[in-house]
Amino acid sequence: MSDRVTVIGWDGSPLTTAATAALSAATLVAGAGHHLALPEVPVGAERIRLGSVDLAARRIAGHRGSAVVLADGDPGFFGVVRSLRAPEHGLEVEVVPAVSSVATAFARAGMPWDDAQVVVAHPRTLRRAVNVCRAHHKVAVLTSPGAGPAELALLMEGVHRTFVICEELGTARERVTVLTSDKTADHAWRDPNVVIVIGSGPETTATGAWIAGRRPTGVPGTRG
Repeated sequence: MSDRVTVIGWDGSPLTTAATAALSAATLVAGAGHHLALPEVPVGAERIRLGSVDLAARRIAGHRGSAVVLADGDPGFFGVVRSLRAPEHGLEVEVVPAVSSVATAFARAGMPWDDAQVVVAHPRTLRRAVNVCRAHHKVAVLTSPGAGPAELALLMEGVHRTFVICEELGTARERVTVLTSDKTADHAWRDPNVVIVIGSGPETTATGAWIAGRRPTGVPGTRG
């Protein structure tokens, strides 16, 4: 049985030497359709289209051979690494990272992101992501089918924001669009995509930036 799995991040750039070596030795490869179509995937390897990570992990745990999981961006940042490391699977995970889709989205927008909040949106938790976008100046939303730019904009309920929609990052179909939130719901957007939501208020200055994400809070008058 397989007790080790190599997780390879893919950001559209050529695979690293370490990633290529792991793939060439793989007898099982799991990933999305565009990952399994990569020329580096061995012809004779068993291929699993990645839907449920838990189901794939059970297949990998029972596999006799070398297993590889391909994932977009950095698989350790809101990615498959957490699920694969669950104790019930008994897998030893080795990660070959790539640039996260959030970092790529902010790079395409030409913006810093150490002061940004990052959230994941699913249909059942979309309202929670919207609340973060309403409360913070700069938020990156990792979307999913049914919880994309249009759905996000519809739930903003009159709160004005600027949306930077980054579709299919790292592919030949990559597209970056800047729209106000009231215009976003009128379009059909391609998956996968990342949405940067920019609100009112000042952006963190270089001299004041020292901690990423949310600023620390405490009880007024209390030290430490």
